[in-house]
Amino acid sequence: MAASGLLREEDLRALTAVVEDGVRDDPGPAMPWAVLHRLNQLVPAEVVMFEEANLRNRQSVADQFLVDGEHQDAFIGPEPEVPPEVWAAHAAFLPYTYWARTGDVAAVRWSDFYSQTELKNQPHYDLIRQDSTTRYGIVVPLPAPAGWIRKVGFFRTHRDFSELDRLALQLLRPHLHAVYLDAERRRNGVPYLTRREREILQLVSQGYSNAEIAGTLFIAVATVRKHLENIYNRTGVRTRSAAAALALPPAASFSATPVVAGASPR
Repeated sequence: MAASGLLREEDLRALTAVVEDGVRDDPGPAMPWAVLHRLNQLVPAEVVMFEEANLRNRQSVADQFLVDGEHQDAFIGPEPEVPPEVWAAHAAFLPYTYWARTGDVAAVRWSDFYSQTELKNQPHYDLIRQDSTTRYGIVVPLPAPAGWIRKVGFFRTHRDFSELDRLALQLLRPHLHAVYLDAERRRNGVPYLTRREREILQLVSQGYSNAEIAGTLFIAVATVRKHLENIYNRTGVRTRSAAAALALPPAASFSATPVVAGASPR
């Protein structure tokens, strides 16, 4: 990418290709593999990862890795019991809790929080360095239900990620979320839903409670519950997040106007 603090037109075309390839590719186990490959071209790294976890239940739901440009076995579904110290190390690692602590959805680098010396003293780093020489990371959070986390991570050994890397990933963030939801929808089939049901699912995907949905749409809470019951019966899903994933379209395309890189997060 350009080194001037601007994204050029060719950079923006590369961003658009991430989305376009994602909606054309097989939906994959969690994120379409084409998305991880395109991301790896856009922001080169030894490892590109998609992860989803239920933090409340301490349960990993999806781990998908591209390592040195090659697919690694993706883990999908409830993972066998993970030692408590792994979850404790994850919870104590500041780059992984930044969004929950601040409400800011910025892409964050490990170096935003730790020097190399400080990083090596983190329990999380002790766990990953058992089979890796990773020293630098940047992580992009995607929307997820309360108590869950979805993120795309990039990891390197020899050099840190730049502000342009951060800017590109931040611009892609809502589109990566849309591609993920589109992949979920294609994996599970696209059921017929009424306009009102789709409105409700849009609000569910944004984290609204039944009462908040009722207030927004000027309907009764009991009506919201009935719509959700109909959606569950029609789609065969049993959770709010899974139902929302069936109904949301991919994001729109990008503008070709160069963008000035913004300030880094705290």
